[in-house]
Amino acid sequence: MIRSLSLACLTFSLLAMAGCGPTPVTGGATGRLTTGENPLAEMQVNVYRADGVDTPIGFGTTAADGSFELVQPAAAGPLMLEPGKYRFTVESIGSPVMLPKKYGSAASSPLEIDWQSGQAITLDIPGLKMPR
Repeated sequence: MIRSLSLACLTFSLLAMAGCGPTPVTGGATGRLTTGENPLAEMQVNVYRADGVDTPIGFGTTAADGSFELVQPAAAGPLMLEPGKYRFTVESIGSPVMLPKKYGSAASSPLEIDWQSGQAITLDIPGLKMPR
């Protein structure tokens, strides 16, 4: 009886711990990635200061509607941008969309904004062919 109870407690404890994973980071600056009117899902958006530094200060992953929320590197916490100029790169993390190479480099990406506090980030990559 005690052995069965011990086994049941161990099983319950293991099941309870299996459900304990990291909580997704939320609360960062928000934006949307599109190509024309179409949202771009399954993309990683990396953000850099536009002063020429090649180290990303954060990233976001787009949802089905193209929306994303920026987090700090290694998802250490939400990324709240200060007013200023920022450059963005984009890479596919599952979407079959083929992006021109210039969007993958901070040195060549034309995705640059002059961000003001409270403003949503709107990024558009024109002319992409969407898979059917």
